[in-house]
Amino acid sequence: MKSLFENKRRSCFSIADDWVFHYIFSRDTVESKKALIAILNVILQRTDDPIVDLQIMNPNFYGDTEADKASILDIRASTNARDLIDIEIQNGNTPFYADRSIYYGGRLVNSALASGEEYDKMKKSIVISIINGKLFPYSEKLHTVFQLRELEQGFLLSDRLELHFIELGKVDGRKKVDEMDSVEKLAAYMRYAGEANQEPYLCQLIKTGGEAIEMTEKLFKELTEDQIAFELRESQIRYEHDQASWKAYFKNEGLKEGRQEGRKEGCQEGLEQGKTIALIDMVCKKLAKGKSPQTIAVELDQDPTYIRRICDTALHFAPDYDSQKIYEELKQSE
Repeated sequence: MKSLFENKRRSCFSIADDWVFHYIFSRDTVESKKALIAILNVILQRTDDPIVDLQIMNPNFYGDTEADKASILDIRASTNARDLIDIEIQNGNTPFYADRSIYYGGRLVNSALASGEEYDKMKKSIVISIINGKLFPYSEKLHTVFQLRELEQGFLLSDRLELHFIELGKVDGRKKVDEMDSVEKLAAYMRYAGEANQEPYLCQLIKTGGEAIEMTEKLFKELTEDQIAFELRESQIRYEHDQASWKAYFKNEGLKEGRQEGRKEGCQEGLEQGKTIALIDMVCKKLAKGKSPQTIAVELDQDPTYIRRICDTALHFAPDYDSQKIYEELKQSE
């Protein structure tokens, strides 16, 4: 058997990278659809009533700029069983991530019933979040499921909304593959697919992981051997470095301006004001380029609700976008 890492580029890719995740699961191809169906059946434990078909509602595309690619976060799909599913992979520990998952769930619920339909026709909305890290450090569970239940007695109010979280940071690399369940195997494969030092472990996972891992491995292997995909990935890495540099720059500018204001006013308020104005300035630059509040929130890794407030206020000062005046109006509206 050939080595999985005979192609050295494999180590440059990770399924936990959202760009790779979308390349594998959200392209408008038969293979991507099969792979997505397979992992959904594992995560949702659909053994008796498996998903057999689905429609990807936002198939992946490669935009003209890296920002276009970065703005695509989730994969939305409608299944043959009338389920609405939103699945994404999340890198980093975002403080408001759980709230964002609820927002995604609410968005699905809002579209789960057509105008004039009776409530018993409502489609089930399922949000699946694969976390490249740990979200709930106080729980040892790798796969957690949240539903609408009564607080004390735990009976179900409705099954029309369900939130799943899979934390790759809780994969136990010491656990024997034959002792793992199907979700644990899938999570372990996703975490280690691009790590050469885990090759024997990966081979066991691929051999015993069933269709979900087999289909994902097939597409992941094709991706790592594709020259254009490699160049796109290199371009994405450069873009991410640029974004990180800009964030650091504006953070430092905010701290600098905050210290200056703090010295003038002799209080902590100056520091916070400087940081906020620096953020407003960065938001306005992106707004002037025609970017949406949602895209800006993603690129800056900020609370979407707060970024929308800034954008709504900034529109009153377009096209000049005076950051100081925008800040003052925001303060007045608090």
